[in-house]
This record gives sequence, structure tokens and C-alpha cells, in this order.
Amino acid sequence: NERMGSLVGQLLELARTENVKPQTEELDLSRLVAGGTLAFESVAFEHGQRLNTEIKDNVTVVGDADRLAQLVSILVDNAIRHGKGGGEVLVRLTQTKNAAVLSVVNDGDPIPKETAERLFERFYRADEARSSEEKHYGLGLAIAKAIVSSHKGKLELKCHDGKVEFTATIPQKQKI
Repeated sequence: NERMGSLVGQLLELARTENVKPQTEELDLSRLVAGGTLAFESVAFEHGQRLNTEIKDNVTVVGDADRLAQLVSILVDNAIRHGKGGGEVLVRLTQTKNAAVLSVVNDGDPIPKETAERLFERFYRADEARSSEEKHYGLGLAIAKAIVSSHKGKLELKCHDGKVEFTATIPQKQKI
């Protein structure tokens, strides 16, 4: 019952993210990312990883604070769960001329192209052997993509030099 309730909750969250216009305000994304990352320090430690940050101060966006906090949570949790023990998870927030750029990088094996193309699909799990007892059903990255899309941004995956990097680019001045 608990697993089913968790799955239904995640499906409802995905539907809400895709179909409900977010409540937006100008917010300090730097503070939001720093706070969201701090909550995962003990989780990273338990997985034998270092959690480091490079967060530029005063990066602001017009967006939904709750959904953007959820985005940070999904990406950091994903990086820790799929990163190599003894490795590092780096959360970086930078700013370009017109956008905030959030990158979450972990040490990990390259993701094959055919897998990478499907990672943002609902229920897709690259490692089918992972137990659903962890309450992970292959919806996190689909929700993350929906959050970024609802903010008129893009979410990308890159693998390089033994690292796996998810990058969310969120325009700073847009009407959602």
C-alpha cells in the first residue's frame, strides 16, 4: 500500500507539473539551491560521497519556488543514488546573460546514447534491477523535465571524463 501510494503521489505530481500553470514570483535561486543541497549532505555521506557546491550569489529567476526546490531535490538525489561510492557530487549554479544554469555532476559511468535518449520518459529506468522498494519508479527525471519545461527552460544530459552531468537552463526574465 505504501509503495502504491508513493507511485500515485508521484504520478499526480507529474500531471500537476505538466498541466497546471505554476505560481511565479521573483526568487533568489542561489538561496534556494544552497538550502536544497544542504538537506542532502548526510545522504551523500551515507553513500560514501562528497557533496560540494559552487553557487554564484544573487542569481534570480521568475519561477515557482516549490517546483524549483523539487527540481534541485530530484537532481541531487539522482546524482547521489547513481554516483560512485567514494566519488563527488557537485552542484553548480551559474548565470549567463539571460539564464540561470543549474548543473548537478556526479562521478559515474557514461550513459549509452540509447539510454540517455529515454531517461526523461515516464517509468524508464536504466537499471531494471533496482528495487521499487526504494520508492523510485522512474518518474523523477520526467518530473524534473516537466518542471524545467514549465519554466520555459531546457534540461540536458552530458557524459564526459567519467562524469554524468544534468544541466537545467532556466530563462531569467520570462512570463510562464
